[in-house]
Amino acid sequence: MSDGYYESALLRLRRVTAYFNMRYEDAIKKDNITPVQFEILLFVDSSAPCSVSDVAQFMVVDKSTSSRVLRGIEERGLIAVEFDQEDRRRRRVSLTVDGQILVDTCKEQWLTVEKEVCSKYDDAIEHLEKF
Repeated sequence: MSDGYYESALLRLRRVTAYFNMRYEDAIKKDNITPVQFEILLFVDSSAPCSVSDVAQFMVVDKSTSSRVLRGIEERGLIAVEFDQEDRRRRRVSLTVDGQILVDTCKEQWLTVEKEVCSKYDDAIEHLEKF
């Protein structure tokens, strides 16, 4: 295949990705949460209790940056950040009841978007799964 084919395929993939991201952001926007915050909540949901360092590693940022993002989520009452009982230098992150409710609601919205996007781009997704 020529370079033009790959360039065209990659540009189409970028457009599909941009569309998917736009739909995803629209789905969670009404919950007044950013995609980054939602990804962190999903991480905490699947990894709790986890440490601030774990979140930083997941985000691929330093601890001070992750602490700042976590502080905003904590102020909304979606997570609890507490000192570790065994090591007071470590802080543990877990979802609050409100955080769990939000995650569950956003997961449902996400699945709706995923079904819509997959049905619209089935052929492209099937082609990508072959790689």
